[in-house]
Amino acid sequence: MKRLQSFLAAACICAAASAQAPSALNLEGREFPRINRDNSVTFVFDAPQATSVTISCGKDYPMTKDKDGRWTVTTEPMVEGFHYYSVKVGGLSFADPATYTFYGTGRDCSALEVPENAKDAAYYTPSRDVPQGAVRSVKFKSDVCGQYRRMFVYTPAGYEQDSGRRYPVLYLQHGGGEDETGWVFQGHMDVILDKLIASGEAEPMIVVMNSGYARHPGSSDSFDAFEEMITDEVIPFVDKRYRTMADREHRAVAGLSWGAKQAYDLAFGHPEYFSYVSGFSGIIVIGEFNRSNPGFKDPEKLRSAYNGIFSDPDKFNDSFNLVYLTVGEKEGDHIGDMHRILLDAGISNGYYCSPDTAHEWLTWRRSLREFVTRIFKQK
Repeated sequence: MKRLQSFLAAACICAAASAQAPSALNLEGREFPRINRDNSVTFVFDAPQATSVTISCGKDYPMTKDKDGRWTVTTEPMVEGFHYYSVKVGGLSFADPATYTFYGTGRDCSALEVPENAKDAAYYTPSRDVPQGAVRSVKFKSDVCGQYRRMFVYTPAGYEQDSGRRYPVLYLQHGGGEDETGWVFQGHMDVILDKLIASGEAEPMIVVMNSGYARHPGSSDSFDAFEEMITDEVIPFVDKRYRTMADREHRAVAGLSWGAKQAYDLAFGHPEYFSYVSGFSGIIVIGEFNRSNPGFKDPEKLRSAYNGIFSDPDKFNDSFNLVYLTVGEKEGDHIGDMHRILLDAGISNGYYCSPDTAHEWLTWRRSLREFVTRIFKQK
Protein backbone atom coordinates (compact mmCIF):
# COMPACT_ATOMS: atom_id res chain seq x y z
CA MET A 1 0.00 0.00 0.00
CA LYS A 2 2.82 2.43 0.89
CA ARG A 3 4.49 1.84 -2.49
CA LEU A 4 1.23 2.63 -4.33
CA GLN A 5 0.73 5.79 -2.25
CA SER A 6 4.24 7.00 -3.07
CA PHE A 7 3.81 6.26 -6.77
CA LEU A 8 0.51 8.11 -6.99
CA ALA A 9 1.83 11.16 -5.18
CA ALA A 10 5.10 11.27 -7.13
CA ALA A 11 3.25 10.87 -10.43
CA CYS A 12 1.29 14.03 -9.75
CA ILE A 13 4.36 16.27 -9.82
CA CYS A 14 5.73 14.54 -12.94
CA ALA A 15 2.53 15.30 -14.86
CA ALA A 16 2.58 18.88 -13.58
CA ALA A 17 5.98 19.42 -15.15
CA SER A 18 4.94 18.15 -18.60
CA ALA A 19 2.14 19.71 -20.62
CA GLN A 20 -0.09 17.54 -22.78
CA ALA A 21 0.90 14.41 -20.87
CA PRO A 22 -0.88 11.22 -19.82
CA SER A 23 -2.75 11.65 -16.55
CA ALA A 24 -0.59 10.94 -13.52
CA LEU A 25 -3.20 8.40 -12.36
CA ASN A 26 -3.15 6.27 -15.53
CA LEU A 27 -1.98 2.68 -15.32
CA GLU A 28 1.52 2.13 -16.63
CA GLY A 29 1.74 2.44 -20.43
CA ARG A 30 -1.74 3.94 -20.88
CA GLU A 31 -1.65 7.11 -22.96
CA PHE A 32 -5.19 8.29 -22.24
CA PRO A 33 -6.68 10.24 -20.62
CA ARG A 34 -4.21 13.04 -21.42
CA ILE A 35 -3.99 16.44 -19.72
CA ASN A 36 -3.65 19.25 -22.25
CA ARG A 37 -1.82 22.56 -21.93
CA ASP A 38 -5.00 24.46 -21.12
CA ASN A 39 -6.04 21.90 -18.45
CA SER A 40 -8.64 20.34 -20.71
CA VAL A 41 -8.56 16.54 -20.83
CA THR A 42 -8.67 14.25 -23.86
CA PHE A 43 -10.21 10.79 -23.46
CA VAL A 44 -9.99 7.84 -25.86
CA PHE A 45 -12.02 4.68 -25.30
CA ASP A 46 -12.14 1.52 -27.46
CA ALA A 47 -15.68 0.15 -27.76
CA PRO A 48 -16.38 -0.85 -31.40
CA GLN A 49 -19.79 -2.39 -30.62
CA ALA A 50 -21.09 0.49 -28.49
CA THR A 51 -23.69 2.86 -29.87
CA SER A 52 -22.87 5.69 -27.45
CA VAL A 53 -20.13 6.41 -24.90
CA THR A 54 -20.03 9.31 -22.44
CA ILE A 55 -17.38 10.55 -20.04
CA SER A 56 -18.89 11.83 -16.79
CA CYS A 57 -16.44 14.24 -15.14
CA GLY A 58 -18.27 17.02 -13.34
CA LYS A 59 -20.63 17.04 -16.31
CA ASP A 60 -21.36 14.60 -19.15
CA TYR A 61 -19.19 14.73 -22.28
CA PRO A 62 -20.60 12.61 -25.17
CA MET A 63 -17.80 10.95 -27.14
CA THR A 64 -17.45 10.72 -30.92
CA LYS A 65 -16.74 7.39 -32.66
CA ASP A 66 -14.26 7.03 -35.54
CA LYS A 67 -14.22 4.38 -38.28
CA ASP A 68 -12.02 2.06 -36.17
CA GLY A 69 -14.45 2.03 -33.24
CA ARG A 70 -12.43 4.41 -31.04
CA TRP A 71 -14.38 7.00 -29.12
CA THR A 72 -12.81 10.39 -28.32
CA VAL A 73 -13.71 13.62 -26.56
CA THR A 74 -11.88 16.63 -25.13
CA THR A 75 -13.37 18.39 -22.11
CA GLU A 76 -13.46 22.08 -21.40
CA PRO A 77 -10.52 23.39 -19.30
CA MET A 78 -10.80 22.07 -15.74
CA VAL A 79 -9.98 23.57 -12.37
CA GLU A 80 -6.63 22.36 -11.07
CA GLY A 81 -6.81 19.43 -8.71
CA PHE A 82 -8.24 15.95 -8.26
CA HIS A 83 -11.40 14.99 -10.19
CA TYR A 84 -13.40 11.76 -10.09
CA TYR A 85 -14.82 10.50 -13.39
CA SER A 86 -16.65 7.51 -14.89
CA VAL A 87 -17.33 6.01 -18.31
CA LYS A 88 -20.96 5.50 -19.35
CA VAL A 89 -21.90 2.90 -21.99
CA GLY A 90 -25.48 1.80 -22.60
CA GLY A 91 -26.68 3.34 -19.38
CA LEU A 92 -24.01 1.54 -17.31
CA SER A 93 -21.52 3.71 -15.40
CA PHE A 94 -18.13 2.20 -14.52
CA ALA A 95 -14.46 2.97 -13.86
CA ASP A 96 -12.10 3.50 -16.78
CA PRO A 97 -9.92 0.36 -17.08
CA ALA A 98 -6.98 2.59 -18.10
CA THR A 99 -6.61 4.19 -14.65
CA TYR A 100 -6.20 3.47 -10.98
CA THR A 101 -9.48 3.47 -9.05
CA PHE A 102 -10.42 5.35 -5.91
CA TYR A 103 -13.39 5.02 -3.59
CA GLY A 104 -15.43 8.17 -4.21
CA THR A 105 -18.99 9.10 -5.17
CA GLY A 106 -20.14 6.00 -3.26
CA ARG A 107 -18.19 3.47 -5.34
CA ASP A 108 -14.84 2.75 -6.97
CA CYS A 109 -14.25 5.16 -9.83
CA SER A 110 -11.46 6.66 -11.89
CA ALA A 111 -9.80 10.00 -11.27
CA LEU A 112 -7.68 12.70 -12.87
CA GLU A 113 -4.98 14.84 -11.35
CA VAL A 114 -5.11 18.05 -13.39
CA PRO A 115 -1.59 19.50 -13.04
CA GLU A 116 -0.92 22.36 -10.70
CA ASN A 117 2.21 24.42 -10.16
CA ALA A 118 5.04 21.94 -9.52
CA LYS A 119 6.44 23.97 -6.63
CA ASP A 120 3.10 23.88 -4.85
CA ALA A 121 2.76 20.12 -5.44
CA ALA A 122 6.00 19.43 -3.60
CA TYR A 123 4.34 19.36 -0.18
CA TYR A 124 2.45 16.14 -1.00
CA THR A 125 5.15 14.54 -3.18
CA PRO A 126 7.42 11.97 -1.45
CA SER A 127 11.09 12.80 -0.90
CA ARG A 128 13.84 10.31 -0.18
CA ASP A 129 15.51 12.55 2.39
CA VAL A 130 12.40 12.92 4.59
CA PRO A 131 11.86 10.32 7.36
CA GLN A 132 8.65 8.43 6.71
CA GLY A 133 5.91 7.59 9.15
CA ALA A 134 3.70 4.53 8.79
CA VAL A 135 0.05 4.03 7.84
CA ARG A 136 -1.61 0.94 9.29
CA SER A 137 -4.91 -0.71 8.49
CA VAL A 138 -6.48 -1.56 11.85
CA LYS A 139 -9.54 -3.74 12.44
CA PHE A 140 -11.71 -3.24 15.52
CA LYS A 141 -15.00 -4.58 16.82
CA SER A 142 -17.77 -2.02 17.15
CA ASP A 143 -20.60 -3.03 19.46
CA VAL A 144 -22.29 0.29 18.65
CA CYS A 145 -22.53 -0.66 14.96
CA GLY A 146 -22.71 -4.41 15.52
CA GLN A 147 -19.82 -5.15 13.13
CA TYR A 148 -16.08 -5.35 12.67
CA ARG A 149 -14.74 -2.16 11.13
CA ARG A 150 -11.50 -0.77 9.74
CA MET A 151 -9.64 2.42 10.46
CA PHE A 152 -6.34 3.74 9.15
CA VAL A 153 -3.81 5.02 11.68
CA TYR A 154 -0.75 7.14 10.86
CA THR A 155 2.17 7.15 13.27
CA PRO A 156 5.03 9.62 12.70
CA ALA A 157 8.63 8.72 11.90
CA GLY A 158 10.43 7.56 15.04
CA TYR A 159 7.30 6.21 16.72
CA GLU A 160 8.70 2.66 16.98
CA GLN A 161 12.18 3.77 18.04
CA ASP A 162 11.27 6.23 20.81
CA SER A 163 9.16 3.95 22.99
CA GLY A 164 8.87 6.45 25.82
CA ARG A 165 7.30 9.26 23.86
CA ARG A 166 3.58 10.02 23.75
CA TYR A 167 1.79 11.87 20.97
CA PRO A 168 -1.27 14.08 20.39
CA VAL A 169 -3.96 12.70 18.09
CA LEU A 170 -5.82 14.14 15.11
CA TYR A 171 -9.09 12.44 14.12
CA LEU A 172 -9.48 13.09 10.39
CA GLN A 173 -12.65 12.46 8.36
CA HIS A 174 -13.36 12.04 4.64
CA GLY A 175 -16.29 13.49 2.69
CA GLY A 176 -19.60 12.15 1.45
CA GLY A 177 -19.36 9.13 -0.84
CA GLU A 178 -15.82 8.37 0.34
CA ASP A 179 -14.40 6.18 3.10
CA GLU A 180 -11.44 5.76 5.42
CA THR A 181 -9.08 5.24 2.46
CA GLY A 182 -9.66 8.76 1.11
CA TRP A 183 -7.10 10.67 3.13
CA VAL A 184 -4.46 8.03 2.39
CA PHE A 185 -4.83 7.59 -1.37
CA GLN A 186 -6.51 10.81 -2.53
CA GLY A 187 -5.22 13.10 0.21
CA HIS A 188 -1.59 11.89 0.61
CA MET A 189 -1.90 12.86 4.27
CA ASP A 190 1.10 10.77 5.33
CA VAL A 191 3.43 12.56 2.91
CA ILE A 192 2.08 15.96 4.01
CA LEU A 193 2.62 15.10 7.68
CA ASP A 194 6.03 13.53 7.08
CA LYS A 195 7.31 16.69 5.40
CA LEU A 196 5.80 19.17 7.85
CA ILE A 197 7.06 17.22 10.85
CA ALA A 198 10.54 16.88 9.33
CA SER A 199 10.72 20.63 8.70
CA GLY A 200 9.52 21.45 12.21
CA GLU A 201 6.36 23.15 10.93
CA ALA A 202 4.07 20.55 12.54
CA GLU A 203 4.33 18.66 15.80
CA PRO A 204 4.69 14.87 15.57
CA MET A 205 1.20 13.41 15.91
CA ILE A 206 -0.91 10.32 15.41
CA VAL A 207 -3.70 10.59 12.81
CA VAL A 208 -6.79 8.36 12.93
CA MET A 209 -9.08 7.97 9.91
CA ASN A 210 -12.46 6.23 10.15
CA SER A 211 -15.38 5.74 7.79
CA GLY A 212 -18.03 8.33 8.57
CA TYR A 213 -20.74 5.87 7.56
CA ALA A 214 -21.69 4.26 10.87
CA ARG A 215 -25.22 3.16 11.73
CA HIS A 216 -26.87 1.33 14.59
CA PRO A 217 -27.98 -2.23 13.74
CA GLY A 218 -31.24 -2.11 11.82
CA SER A 219 -31.14 1.67 11.32
CA SER A 220 -31.75 3.31 7.94
CA ASP A 221 -29.70 6.37 8.93
CA SER A 222 -26.18 5.96 7.55
CA PHE A 223 -24.64 8.23 10.19
CA ASP A 224 -26.63 7.84 13.41
CA ALA A 225 -23.97 5.79 15.24
CA PHE A 226 -20.92 7.79 14.18
CA GLU A 227 -20.48 10.09 17.18
CA GLU A 228 -21.17 7.31 19.68
CA MET A 229 -18.76 4.98 17.90
CA ILE A 230 -15.97 7.59 17.97
CA THR A 231 -16.41 8.72 21.57
CA ASP A 232 -17.27 5.39 23.20
CA GLU A 233 -15.15 2.99 21.14
CA VAL A 234 -12.59 4.52 18.80
CA ILE A 235 -11.00 7.05 21.18
CA PRO A 236 -10.64 4.50 24.04
CA PHE A 237 -9.30 1.93 21.55
CA VAL A 238 -6.69 4.33 20.17
CA ASP A 239 -5.67 5.55 23.62
CA LYS A 240 -5.18 1.95 24.77
CA ARG A 241 -3.32 0.64 21.72
CA TYR A 242 -1.15 3.68 20.91
CA ARG A 243 1.03 5.96 23.02
CA THR A 244 -1.30 8.93 23.03
CA MET A 245 -1.58 12.01 25.20
CA ALA A 246 -5.08 11.07 26.25
CA ASP A 247 -6.73 14.39 27.07
CA ARG A 248 -8.70 17.03 25.15
CA GLU A 249 -5.77 19.46 25.08
CA HIS A 250 -3.93 16.99 22.87
CA ARG A 251 -6.84 15.86 20.72
CA ALA A 252 -8.05 17.47 17.44
CA VAL A 253 -10.76 16.64 14.92
CA ALA A 254 -11.12 17.74 11.29
CA GLY A 255 -13.02 16.68 8.22
CA LEU A 256 -13.87 17.69 4.68
CA SER A 257 -17.33 18.49 3.28
CA TRP A 258 -19.78 16.16 5.08
CA GLY A 259 -16.85 15.12 7.26
CA ALA A 260 -16.56 18.78 8.31
CA LYS A 261 -20.10 18.59 9.68
CA GLN A 262 -19.12 15.44 11.56
CA ALA A 263 -16.03 17.18 12.93
CA TYR A 264 -18.12 20.11 14.19
CA ASP A 265 -20.68 17.74 15.70
CA LEU A 266 -17.94 15.87 17.55
CA ALA A 267 -16.10 18.96 18.80
CA PHE A 268 -19.08 21.13 19.73
CA GLY A 269 -21.36 18.28 20.78
CA HIS A 270 -18.66 16.59 22.87
CA PRO A 271 -16.28 19.39 23.91
CA GLU A 272 -14.85 17.22 26.69
CA TYR A 273 -12.93 15.30 24.01
CA PHE A 274 -11.49 17.93 21.65
CA SER A 275 -9.84 21.36 21.90
CA TYR A 276 -9.01 21.83 18.19
CA VAL A 277 -11.47 21.56 15.30
CA SER A 278 -11.43 22.32 11.59
CA GLY A 279 -13.94 22.02 8.79
CA PHE A 280 -12.58 21.86 5.25
CA SER A 281 -15.25 23.07 2.78
CA GLY A 282 -18.02 22.35 5.25
CA ILE A 283 -20.53 24.36 7.25
CA ILE A 284 -21.90 24.16 10.77
CA VAL A 285 -25.34 22.64 10.29
CA ILE A 286 -27.92 23.67 12.89
CA GLY A 287 -31.23 21.87 12.73
CA GLU A 288 -32.32 19.96 9.64
CA PHE A 289 -29.72 20.13 6.88
CA ASN A 290 -30.51 22.90 4.42
CA ARG A 291 -27.85 24.30 2.07
CA SER A 292 -29.60 27.64 1.56
CA ASN A 293 -30.31 28.20 5.27
CA PRO A 294 -28.01 26.01 7.36
CA GLY A 295 -28.95 27.63 10.64
CA PHE A 296 -25.71 29.37 11.63
CA LYS A 297 -27.02 32.53 9.90
CA ASP A 298 -29.84 32.78 12.47
CA PRO A 299 -28.49 34.39 15.70
CA GLU A 300 -31.04 32.62 17.90
CA LYS A 301 -30.32 29.22 16.38
CA LEU A 302 -26.58 29.82 16.69
CA ARG A 303 -26.82 30.73 20.38
CA SER A 304 -28.93 27.65 21.19
CA ALA A 305 -26.96 25.15 19.08
CA TYR A 306 -24.99 22.32 20.72
CA ASN A 307 -26.53 22.92 24.16
CA GLY A 308 -25.72 26.62 24.00
CA ILE A 309 -21.97 26.28 23.47
CA PHE A 310 -21.85 29.52 21.43
CA SER A 311 -23.97 31.52 23.88
CA ASP A 312 -20.96 32.49 26.03
CA PRO A 313 -18.21 33.57 23.61
CA ASP A 314 -15.62 34.20 26.33
CA LYS A 315 -16.08 30.73 27.77
CA PHE A 316 -16.03 29.20 24.29
CA ASN A 317 -12.84 31.00 23.27
CA ASP A 318 -11.14 30.03 26.49
CA SER A 319 -12.13 26.39 26.02
CA PHE A 320 -11.12 25.82 22.38
CA ASN A 321 -7.52 26.27 21.34
CA LEU A 322 -8.43 26.64 17.67
CA VAL A 323 -11.49 26.65 15.42
CA TYR A 324 -10.32 26.76 11.79
CA LEU A 325 -12.44 27.11 8.63
CA THR A 326 -11.18 26.48 5.10
CA VAL A 327 -12.58 26.60 1.56
CA GLY A 328 -11.51 26.58 -2.09
CA GLU A 329 -11.68 29.91 -3.88
CA LYS A 330 -13.93 28.45 -6.60
CA GLU A 331 -16.47 27.09 -4.10
CA GLY A 332 -18.28 30.33 -3.27
CA ASP A 333 -18.62 32.55 -0.20
CA HIS A 334 -20.53 30.30 2.23
CA ILE A 335 -17.52 29.42 4.43
CA GLY A 336 -16.31 33.02 4.40
CA ASP A 337 -19.79 34.08 5.49
CA MET A 338 -19.72 31.61 8.35
CA HIS A 339 -16.27 32.84 9.39
CA ARG A 340 -17.52 36.43 9.59
CA ILE A 341 -20.81 35.53 11.30
CA LEU A 342 -18.95 33.63 14.02
CA LEU A 343 -16.54 36.54 14.51
CA ASP A 344 -19.49 38.94 14.80
CA ALA A 345 -20.93 36.62 17.46
CA GLY A 346 -17.65 36.82 19.37
CA ILE A 347 -16.47 33.31 18.43
CA SER A 348 -12.77 33.31 17.57
CA ASN A 349 -11.90 31.31 14.45
CA GLY A 350 -9.22 31.13 11.79
CA TYR A 351 -9.88 31.09 8.05
CA TYR A 352 -8.01 29.87 4.96
CA CYS A 353 -9.04 30.11 1.29
CA SER A 354 -7.18 27.87 -1.16
CA PRO A 355 -6.45 29.89 -4.33
CA ASP A 356 -7.93 28.74 -7.66
CA THR A 357 -9.31 25.42 -6.37
CA ALA A 358 -12.79 23.97 -6.02
CA HIS A 359 -14.59 21.31 -3.94
CA GLU A 360 -11.92 18.66 -4.44
CA TRP A 361 -8.82 17.11 -2.94
CA LEU A 362 -6.30 19.82 -3.79
CA THR A 363 -8.30 22.22 -1.62
CA TRP A 364 -8.34 19.67 1.19
CA ARG A 365 -4.64 18.77 0.97
CA ARG A 366 -3.83 22.45 1.33
CA SER A 367 -6.35 22.76 4.16
CA LEU A 368 -4.72 19.88 6.03
CA ARG A 369 -1.32 21.51 5.56
CA GLU A 370 -2.59 24.79 7.01
CA PHE A 371 -4.42 23.17 9.94
CA VAL A 372 -1.74 20.78 11.20
CA THR A 373 0.85 23.55 11.36
CA ARG A 374 -1.39 25.34 13.86
CA ILE A 375 -2.34 22.58 16.30
CA PHE A 376 -0.80 21.13 19.43
CA LYS A 377 1.20 24.30 19.98
CA GLN A 378 0.76 27.16 22.41
CA LYS A 379 -2.61 28.89 22.05
